[in-house]
Amino acid sequence: MNNIIKSNFGSISPYLDEEVADVIESLIEDKVFHQVISHQIYPSLLNLIPSFSSILFKRNFKKSFGRSKSIKDFQDNLAPYVGQMIEKTTDGFTYSGVKNLSTKPTLYISNHRDIALDSLFLNFARYLEGMPTVRIAIGDNLLDSSFFEKIMRLNKSFVVHRNIKGAKETLKKLSNLSRYIDHSLNKDKESIWIAQLEGRANDGNDFTDPAVLKMLYLAARKNTDINSWIKQVNLTPVSISYEYDPLDITKAIGWEGWEDLSYEENNKRDLSELVKGIKESKGRVHLHIGKNITESVEDIENLAELIDREIITNYKLWPSNYISAHALGLIDTKINFEGKENLFLNRFKDLDQTTLEKALEMYAAPLENLKKRLDT
Repeated sequence: MNNIIKSNFGSISPYLDEEVADVIESLIEDKVFHQVISHQIYPSLLNLIPSFSSILFKRNFKKSFGRSKSIKDFQDNLAPYVGQMIEKTTDGFTYSGVKNLSTKPTLYISNHRDIALDSLFLNFARYLEGMPTVRIAIGDNLLDSSFFEKIMRLNKSFVVHRNIKGAKETLKKLSNLSRYIDHSLNKDKESIWIAQLEGRANDGNDFTDPAVLKMLYLAARKNTDINSWIKQVNLTPVSISYEYDPLDITKAIGWEGWEDLSYEENNKRDLSELVKGIKESKGRVHLHIGKNITESVEDIENLAELIDREIITNYKLWPSNYISAHALGLIDTKINFEGKENLFLNRFKDLDQTTLEKALEMYAAPLENLKKRLDT
């Protein structure tokens, strides 16, 4: 089975258990890895003895992960650090829909707000419930063939190619990705997390891109009708919401001119945003595991609508959503503000009016989309 994965999916798949020890050893000896991460973890040490922070990180990394011989070992050793991150950067993580978790291999389709944390919170919830973690779809823009790629692949990430050139190459890579996901679910019995659209919902609108669903169904469409496929993969929507988005101002400003940057410059920008999302305050975070799709659908577009319904109606609304909608004149009454209006709006005090409105619209969108859905 491992030979099949390597020969057919080696360029996109996570590491296999037998690769873990060598990858961990390479990270233990990677001075760039030690320097970059230690600067994030021990910034106060930089002005004292700069090299000491790298030495300290190397020692602690080896102590925590040096004996990992499998992906499960690595993730079990990582879990306490995830717990510490949640304790330090959130005002509480909650999750619901536990009854919808299944021992059956499941295709989770989630809204997408944070580069790394959306899938991490699902994995942590499954870990707390004593269930195996899922394989995670990530864009190849995040993979730089260095220590970061190794960490992601140790954490069961697989590659989704973006910006593919030419129709023939696009079909080839999308078909291979679809076959890999099908193989993971049906042969490896490994659940999958994938976002409902390519990239984050930077405007706050959580709508499923039918192209994602077409890719997922691609490997099965010749032999399985769409409704049988939906049941086969136990398709389950996931909705995650953050009270505060550490990158809200970045998203409101946008990325004008990114097309003119080199691959390396864009990669550096993406990794910087990933670190910021992990390190900075998120307020409260809630994850809901939705009901698996059981209704019959007519086509892919109809399926996208059902996924959207489940994600939007189960999105946990916070004071930040109501405050933003009120500031934009979308609602009249000050409900569910919890006395946080001034504190929340103060985070945007230095923005010009246009950028401020974009930031508020991002937070107001989930409330507006829920209202529209309830009105139909």
